[in-house]
Amino acid sequence: MKKKYIKLPSGGLARKKPGKLQLFLAENTSSDIPEQTYDFAAKQSEYNPRDNNVDYKLETFDIQKLAGFEVTVLGAGSVGSFLAYFLGAAQLKLNIIDFKDVESRHIQGGRTVYEATSIGLSKVDALKQKIERDHLGSSVNPLDFNVGEIPDGELLSLFAGSALVVIAIDDPVQILRVNDLAYSTVEFIQAALQKGAQSGHIAISVPFVTPCLRCTLGINSESDIHRLDSAPANSFDIVTVSQLAAKVVIDFIYSKATGQDITRWDTSKNLIYIANEKGELSPDSPGIIMEGSSKRPGCPVCHQQ
Repeated sequence: MKKKYIKLPSGGLARKKPGKLQLFLAENTSSDIPEQTYDFAAKQSEYNPRDNNVDYKLETFDIQKLAGFEVTVLGAGSVGSFLAYFLGAAQLKLNIIDFKDVESRHIQGGRTVYEATSIGLSKVDALKQKIERDHLGSSVNPLDFNVGEIPDGELLSLFAGSALVVIAIDDPVQILRVNDLAYSTVEFIQAALQKGAQSGHIAISVPFVTPCLRCTLGINSESDIHRLDSAPANSFDIVTVSQLAAKVVIDFIYSKATGQDITRWDTSKNLIYIANEKGELSPDSPGIIMEGSSKRPGCPVCHQQ
């Protein structure tokens, strides 16, 4: 009998059979959480930072309202592991995708959230153990896959069931592929470090409202993205970027859960630059710079409608 093979997004071939992700999606085709979207465009015009009546006040924040919302995190390395761990406090349902195992180098210098007991485990299983142990009520669905080997249809199904998607992978080809697939489907953020973690950024994408990731970062192809796998970095700088990204995720989901405006930050700006030390963009000291971006004429991703 002739065996059937399918071509993977990465260009390789695999035997055609139901995979773990496909079976998971088949069993989880509906969600108990009502679909809600944040009216980003409308809120931009209403936002007034001087109006104390719309301040995002901590005392009105009820973390229980976030319980059960589904977030998909792509990547469980330095930024991804910390970010997912921070999100665990909100009792979210986290789909975490990564195909690598925890090695001894991953726990050196506090570069990741993993512990010595995690060595040898897959990153996603190690995160599941740690998050569900430390954050009661949280739920982690560990998906031990290379994003590049997940077919478009299965990724889209996963995105469609998520309140938000986080991109924390290093593969330039897959970063752009995920952007192109997710842009019209779901809000997502990309959280990334820059060389030496001296700085980082958080790019925010809202379907058909903000520019896509390509336009936001001013890139045309994967060659414009430089990989930083295992580059030297201060763990405190990694945590700074991861923690701020987690706050952005929580703000979006809280708005979906309550209909409450996001006023903690200026929603007219969708690129957050984090300076971890004094530099050209932040000449006096570390700081946060928020910028807006525009859709480039003729962009095939931004101009789908």
